[in-house]
Amino acid sequence: MVDYATVAPGIHLEEITPAGPIAGAGTGAAALIGVPARPPTGTSTDPVPLTSWNAYKDQFGEYSSGALLPYAVRGFFDNGGALAYVVPVKKLDAEGMDAAVDALSRVPEVSIVCAPGLTDPALAKDRVIAHCEKMGDRFAVLDAAQDSNPLKADGPLQTQRSGLVSASGFAALYYPWIRVTDPSAAGAKPLPVPPSGHIAGIMARCDATVGVHRAPANEYLRGAIGLDHVLNDVEQGALNAKNINALRIFPGNSVPVVWGARTLSEQTPWRYVNVRRLVSYVEDSLRQGLRWAVFQPNTPGLWKSLERSVAEFLTRVWESGGLFGRTAAEAFYVTVDESVNPPGARERGEVYIEIGLAVTRPAEHVVLRIGLWDGGQNQ
Repeated sequence: MVDYATVAPGIHLEEITPAGPIAGAGTGAAALIGVPARPPTGTSTDPVPLTSWNAYKDQFGEYSSGALLPYAVRGFFDNGGALAYVVPVKKLDAEGMDAAVDALSRVPEVSIVCAPGLTDPALAKDRVIAHCEKMGDRFAVLDAAQDSNPLKADGPLQTQRSGLVSASGFAALYYPWIRVTDPSAAGAKPLPVPPSGHIAGIMARCDATVGVHRAPANEYLRGAIGLDHVLNDVEQGALNAKNINALRIFPGNSVPVVWGARTLSEQTPWRYVNVRRLVSYVEDSLRQGLRWAVFQPNTPGLWKSLERSVAEFLTRVWESGGLFGRTAAEAFYVTVDESVNPPGARERGEVYIEIGLAVTRPAEHVVLRIGLWDGGQNQ
């Protein structure tokens, strides 16, 4: 910085760095809420950032009877997760969940939230889902209740499902629990554990290898050796109709695979997990990347700069495969002009940017049309 008091009067020039391109927000960091082998002392529920299973063991210990959190954390890292915020609580009850989500509201890096083993629909809806909807930049991965008869109307799973909803698709429910080798038991016995930590790891893996627009499905759950209940096609069809994502084992492979990608929304636009997470990613990226515009003069010049910045970012999203269209113009539009910024809005210090996105949706049903053919040349 030049001290102009020490130089001759006149016109002085300084070069400034213009606003750079909008960087994509992070999407793979998960928060896992639960009771560790070494519960926290006092009332602390501060989220602890960890980057490996060994780091978790050093901080919270390994396995203990009835503690589901360690298996979820191990599953997260085994399936490709790189950063986990562990939120230790003494109990997965209303008090513990209130403290946990309050602590998570102060951690902007989180984009996936799990509470392994939490199957109480009221707690899940009022704490976990409500937290994700309020924050707007994170997604809830929920564990289904253990149930050997998943289609029974008044059974644990259907009762749980009837109490869960997220109109804008900020949550997904996965059934059944998976089986892992229990390292704390003699003879390496299979142990049923909730799948949410493993699913969160798969989400992080898909984000890193393809992008947040990739549906986290048709992916194997590393570390799982079986399922608590083996579904058939009829059962899954009924569950899929209720937006319950199934974990399946298919012939030729004994490792469970994620075979569903639906949210808990009844609204078609928000039906799929990757659509909700992609839109949240775009919103969060723009929220972070456009801070430079706050308090700038509200003029057409600012509007044009905003339009260029947003269009450049969305072009990159389209090029990565996140938006549908043969051209960028087919994939999205950005409007920042008088039509959305009337004089009244400008007087209130407001700038409106209208954005339309043609998001890609997963090919959930691949239909084969097969007929008989007499052979010969096809003319």
